[in-house]
Amino acid sequence: MLHTLRIVLALGPFVVALLRDRRRWLWWGAPLRRAPAYHRRRAEALVARIAGLGPTFVKLAQVFASRADLIPEPYLSTLGTLTDQVPSVPWEAVRAQLRAAYGTEAEAVFETIDPTPVAAASLGQVHRARWRGRDVAVKVLRPGIEATVARDLASARTITAWAARRWPTPHLIGFRALVEEFAARISEEMDFRLEAEYAAEVRRNFEGNARVRIPDVVHELTRQRVLVLEFLEGRRVDRLVAGSVDAARLAGTVMEVYVQMMLVDGLFHADPHPGNLMVAPDGRLVLLDFGMMVRVPPELRLKLIRTVFASIRRDPAAVAEGFYALGLIAPGADPGEIARLAELLVAMASARSTTQQRIETMLADRVMQSLYDFPVILPRDLVYFARTAALIEGIGTRYDPWFNAVEVGTPVVMRMRSRILRSLGEEAEPTIEELASVAGFAAGRAWRAARDWIGTWLPPAARPGAARALLLALGLAGLAAGGPAPLAAQTEAVRPAAAPPAPLPDRRTDSLAVLAVADSALAAITRRDFVGFTDLMVPEAVIAATRQGRDGPVVRARSRETERASVPATAITERGFAAHAMVAGNVATVWMPYDLYVGGAWSHCGVDVFTLVRTTAGWRILTLAYSVEQPPACTRHPAGPPA
Repeated sequence: MLHTLRIVLALGPFVVALLRDRRRWLWWGAPLRRAPAYHRRRAEALVARIAGLGPTFVKLAQVFASRADLIPEPYLSTLGTLTDQVPSVPWEAVRAQLRAAYGTEAEAVFETIDPTPVAAASLGQVHRARWRGRDVAVKVLRPGIEATVARDLASARTITAWAARRWPTPHLIGFRALVEEFAARISEEMDFRLEAEYAAEVRRNFEGNARVRIPDVVHELTRQRVLVLEFLEGRRVDRLVAGSVDAARLAGTVMEVYVQMMLVDGLFHADPHPGNLMVAPDGRLVLLDFGMMVRVPPELRLKLIRTVFASIRRDPAAVAEGFYALGLIAPGADPGEIARLAELLVAMASARSTTQQRIETMLADRVMQSLYDFPVILPRDLVYFARTAALIEGIGTRYDPWFNAVEVGTPVVMRMRSRILRSLGEEAEPTIEELASVAGFAAGRAWRAARDWIGTWLPPAARPGAARALLLALGLAGLAAGGPAPLAAQTEAVRPAAAPPAPLPDRRTDSLAVLAVADSALAAITRRDFVGFTDLMVPEAVIAATRQGRDGPVVRARSRETERASVPATAITERGFAAHAMVAGNVATVWMPYDLYVGGAWSHCGVDVFTLVRTTAGWRILTLAYSVEQPPACTRHPAGPPA
């Protein structure tokens, strides 16, 4: 009881504060309005408080960090900074654990064993050793951790069960379900004999895959509290040398591995985070830590893949049906809202041009940030799938800010389509719509590669037409050689793209879309991609700058922006924050404070005010007016200087 009370006193104030953000007096009242900086400070304080509660709550918080349906920003991303790195257990305590497991001293079992651990985490730590001439990793369970976890989980279950009964909101009910799921999985993770069986099965499943390595299990040395595996060298996927990583290829390999585990093998690695993935010196992907695994039943795999295929063939009605079949929709949810969400997700997956893709990437981020407000819940079987999606997105964007998981993932899923469906006893022939989607993604990638290459030796205005001409020439060359043209040359990159779907009549969706355009504009300026910047504008667009000490604005036309691309300049970083959007029919405005650094040094701050109009190609900028000032007339970015 005292332990439960300690947890309530530690976390209770944060829970009440979050509930009051939605209803001032918990059961009634308008939402409390807080500044973004206030929420960031509170999120950092919450993370510090959780870290002080010990390893159980750190691991539980890591699971919550993938639940955008339960946790709003910035709490979601701040929880993601928690790691389960803890002080190592003294060597004498580890020796005692090994002695209890083997009935003799560690030095009698291993030729050598390093007393300094190579890794120390919440549940155990790893030591490097030699056994029969082989390098092995010896994973030892932390002494006393079973009792600690059992006590913590008993308190967490009591608290969440009471809260869900007292305030039966979808979020608190989801909290309780997640704690119950975590409790079921964590007990398995503390029995290393199960982990050895899982690791051996995963290794068998990936035999013959030259791009993946799974450590071999030394079964004769494995016990309940000791696991011995082949020692594999490598670097964590989030600590690779910048500039040496093909983000799309790495993320594609990770995606292929998890798609196979999830949809083909039905045995899923349920603890996906960068610490469990390495890249070996030979470039192969190494998977580690098989303590938390989930069996995926065939009926769930079939529902999931049908929903994925519906998204690939751009069928929002079937996507919405898939949401219901998977149990993703909260009881009593408005079907119209679910239909709009499905349409929005399909529209994002259908992006074609470079500029549109950038807009939709920003839009996807904002949709995920606002998922907390949608009537969506994640059933227990899908909790860890969401963590995998977050992992893949994080790997890609770490090395490529404009990484698009949909574009990378669609060819992977279609390439594995036959294996997936055969494993479920289903027909394996793809539909015309699915093939067309893959062709479209390939075309888009070829189009961007051609434009980027041509951009190194042609002026900006000539690049789009030259890229189309190059792809057309490749297609004709393929036909002249007596065979079909490359896939990318047969698709819509060589002809005008079809008109995008009609804008959705939903103000929230429109607000997300116009904010995404504003985000894309600032990102293009930072990259000095003035062609991409002007692609976000209507031809008649104008830009107006006001500065301190000047009587009026300096106005320039859209056409002047492309000229800036050829002018050498120091690197700039423009960052917007605390943006607000207003939409009325086919007109919208975005008000966004910003700050700007030149060559890494502070320059100025101000406010960007965008006026946007709806066009057949989506929202485009009509005017951009911005101020150029210095504090206190304007505000610096609350996150501090850029990294």
